[in-house]
Amino acid sequence: MNKISHTLGLLALMLLLGACNTSTIKTTALTPAVVETAAIDESELLDIGIAVFDPGLDDIPSDREELTFGDVRLAETQYSAYLLAQTLQSTGNWGVVRVVPGDLSYYDLALRGTIVQSDGETMRLQVQVSDVTGKVWIDKEYEEVVSKFTYDPRLRRNEDSFQGLYNRIANDILKYRQDRVSAGELRNIRTIAKLQFARSFAPQAFDQYLGQKRNGILEVKRLPAADDPLLSRIETIRERDYLYVDTLQDYYGNFVRQMQGPYTDFRRVSYEEVMKYDKLRAQARRNMVLGVASILGGLAATQSSSAAVNYAAFGGLFGGGFLIKDAFNKRDEAQMQAETLAELGNSMGSDVAPHTIELDERVVTLTGSVDAQYAQWREILADIYANEIGTP
Repeated sequence: MNKISHTLGLLALMLLLGACNTSTIKTTALTPAVVETAAIDESELLDIGIAVFDPGLDDIPSDREELTFGDVRLAETQYSAYLLAQTLQSTGNWGVVRVVPGDLSYYDLALRGTIVQSDGETMRLQVQVSDVTGKVWIDKEYEEVVSKFTYDPRLRRNEDSFQGLYNRIANDILKYRQDRVSAGELRNIRTIAKLQFARSFAPQAFDQYLGQKRNGILEVKRLPAADDPLLSRIETIRERDYLYVDTLQDYYGNFVRQMQGPYTDFRRVSYEEVMKYDKLRAQARRNMVLGVASILGGLAATQSSSAAVNYAAFGGLFGGGFLIKDAFNKRDEAQMQAETLAELGNSMGSDVAPHTIELDERVVTLTGSVDAQYAQWREILADIYANEIGTP
């Protein structure tokens, strides 16, 4: 019995010491975005298309499900994509950077992201960047953990709380281009992007100019004539497409501006509630273990013939039961904190106004979600192209 009691005592002491000595150090330091000092020829400036991020709701760890709210996460998919686009554009290291609701296969660079975690304290994004040839530049998870001072109104900067994370992504993309992509390859990427867009409208005419290597990477087999009238028409269509996508940037920008105030408040409260939630979970786990240890110690003590030891044993059983009950109570309290966050998250959302566009001979109105409107727009572009070349 003495051996069992000694072991259980050591276990309880280790748990208590661990709870007292564990700490996490966080920083408010901001990684700056790198701006290339050397002049870049316009023919080598790559345009970047960024897809609205995947919310990652299907892969949330079980211990974070209670802290993740679908309404907030869906709003974050547009918010984070737009902030990353703005970060990349502001460096001047690239051509035009756009958030694109549709196909990215004809952009010089395509960036796709998944929100792995976002709870006010920690943001984790899985980011993949590939060029139009199919070559992957980056496939990496980024994480940023902020301190409570990030949300102190006396110290708050104009930047997003996790701006450092977006800056690091931008820096990595630039470093890859500087270290591993030649000027000739940059020009080749732009050429393939142009032909890829043309092929999306006229595959019969432009399939012949592109091929795939054994590794699946796209390559130019030959170039169309510089004065090819079909390519000229396609270029006009492409400019119209870009102009429409540029109007969508106004929508994303307005959405982010409207979201910024309540979202910052949500993150601040979320940070506080996440801290409470994690603390309560830790206390619940500790009390559960100590409660079980106390009950086991009490059971061991009941084997003794000493009356005094038996009284102590029943006290141990009672105390252990109380600690386990307290652990369940703290879990309930933690759940209440999660529900508080859910109520905050339900207020997030936005509506998309219809777009009315004047074309050469008609006026069209696009309705529905951003994705639906862009799909309608691509159909209209296909109709315009077909009418111009006389194809039904």
